[in-house]
Amino acid sequence: MFTRYFFSKLLCKINFPLFNIFIINGFMNFITCKIISICILFFTLVSCTPYQKPLTIGAAPWPNFEFAFLADELGYLDARKYSLLELTSSTSVIQAFQTGKLDLAFLSLDEVLTLVALGIDLKIISVIDRSKGGDAMMAKPHVKSLNDLKWRSIGYENKAAGALLLDEIFTLTDLNNQTVQLFEVKQNEAKDAYLRSNIDALIVREPVKQQLINLGAHELINSNQLSLPIINVLVARGELFQDKELQIVDFLRQFYRAHLFYQKRTAEALTSMSVRLQLYPYILENALSNTQFIDAKQALFRLSGSPSSIELQAQQLSGLMIEKRMLGSFKTDISSLISTRILERAIYE
Repeated sequence: MFTRYFFSKLLCKINFPLFNIFIINGFMNFITCKIISICILFFTLVSCTPYQKPLTIGAAPWPNFEFAFLADELGYLDARKYSLLELTSSTSVIQAFQTGKLDLAFLSLDEVLTLVALGIDLKIISVIDRSKGGDAMMAKPHVKSLNDLKWRSIGYENKAAGALLLDEIFTLTDLNNQTVQLFEVKQNEAKDAYLRSNIDALIVREPVKQQLINLGAHELINSNQLSLPIINVLVARGELFQDKELQIVDFLRQFYRAHLFYQKRTAEALTSMSVRLQLYPYILENALSNTQFIDAKQALFRLSGSPSSIELQAQQLSGLMIEKRMLGSFKTDISSLISTRILERAIYE
């Protein structure tokens, strides 16, 4: 209306009545039609643009997984492209990935093998870290040694790396599932379980381990004493692997960028991560000290080769899990689960 009024006033100053009657109206109709056409074209293009669902990334609490959330807090990740979910336990992450609710997941290698054995299509795209004491059995003060656990109760997360640690305890002692009472206790339940009188010891991961230490618990055994290391990796859903490659590459790039921020500005990064986790910074720092972070180039080295380092570790681990009846028959070619392309692009492009 304003455009029509403006041109009408301007042209009406020309003293040609017939011109005003015919030319002005025709001109204004032309301009109005053009504006309407442009608006229709704009909204048509907008409505035809497909909605791009954010990449969903899930992790349970673990020190080095926290760099994904730090990247988000630092503004490195576009909220329209990424949705980060911190789930309460490793079991929850496994279930969410299995049911298709997650596109990427931070998992331990034994959890990856469990998913593959269930027929889940996935790719290992990076190696995040190694547990260097971050997984441990924590006991109440009256339990002085592993052998003191006979006829006592142990809480652990059955579908996670805790099962490997429990098996190691059985191997080192005369304990078995007949001489101890086992309870399923997820990581988010461990603190409350420790405070209950019916639990004598718990198998936990960082940062829960530090929380139990503050409650008076002491360590009986940790992941350094395992015959095979606990390795944590990042996996991508197989069917999205190529379709979302650029998004996955960028996520990995920002994840390692956040770790670099931590290295350069440690105190600031610890404060930020601790606030989100509701921990004191020193607790998180102690938790991180019980892990060995693997940077991008080291991760690529572990994924590369034929066979690769991670392939050999997975073969050994799958053999142990089958022997201990933690895993059914495993016929998948492990090399087919590994891809270096994403990490190569994240490092070199």
